[in-house]
Amino acid sequence: MRSRNAFTLVELLVVIAIIGLLVALLLPAVQAAREAARRLQCTNNIRQMGIAMHNYESSFRVFPHGGAGSVSLTSAPILARNRLSWGAAILAFLEQSSLYHSIDQSLPYIHSRNQSAGGSLVPTYLCPTAPREELRRPNGDALNTPAIYARTDYAGNYGERSLRCFPATNCQNNYGNATGGRGTLLIGLDPEVAIRDVTDGTSNTILVGEAPEGLHSIWIGHKNVFDQSAPVSAKVSLSSTWQPCLPPFKSRRGDFCDFGQEFHSYHTGGANFLLADGSSHFHSSTVDVRVTAALLSRSGGETATDFQ
Repeated sequence: MRSRNAFTLVELLVVIAIIGLLVALLLPAVQAAREAARRLQCTNNIRQMGIAMHNYESSFRVFPHGGAGSVSLTSAPILARNRLSWGAAILAFLEQSSLYHSIDQSLPYIHSRNQSAGGSLVPTYLCPTAPREELRRPNGDALNTPAIYARTDYAGNYGERSLRCFPATNCQNNYGNATGGRGTLLIGLDPEVAIRDVTDGTSNTILVGEAPEGLHSIWIGHKNVFDQSAPVSAKVSLSSTWQPCLPPFKSRRGDFCDFGQEFHSYHTGGANFLLADGSSHFHSSTVDVRVTAALLSRSGGETATDFQ
């Protein structure tokens, strides 16, 4: 009798099928492990921003301003209130001192002298889970201009509108006076917010959250702060009961609501947030929107700690 030195075709096909099955079983686990590592890095980014924010607050006794609110090279009134965005203001506390000092603070970021600085990628401002197809984008108010700026995957908290009284839609994002939004990083002529102004408690109030696809998600920009008007990470849908989530308002990528001007992420089930006490938390998309509204309010008298 002769011995066989090779597999039969049937045996080979069985082995291939078994290997394919094992790969199919292992792939989700590998992908889950990779996303867990990416989410951990994103959380670490948030923590680094928290340290930077508190070092800034220790130096200036206030949190940084959100941004100028508007930008121009020719309008005298707008030029008169030119100021750094929060993303630029804390650079020196993120071990980015050389980049911070390369910004000409007497000029708007859209000036040619600030083009190089504004186009510089800051690793702490990039969440590894977010897609990398677009690392630079134009000023959100001038999408057709050739100048582009380094993106950020994180936005400041200006407050919320309509969440706390949903399904009504006429809630104002202020406290009935001229002090700006209900959040912590305000823009334009609004004042800076100090810790003493966060009367709801620093552990109950958001400073920064994820928002990679916003039109104004550039770290040097004039209004990279958002006021939430839909659930966290909500996406556009024809049947949505949230007006900012209807098709005309989808983001350029990812189909997020309000042109991406709502807190959102590419993580499954929610987004990471930085609180005013410097801690980081993952906020679930399924949390009651009134809880989200309370966390986005600095002095509304609410108490909310349930992120999940």
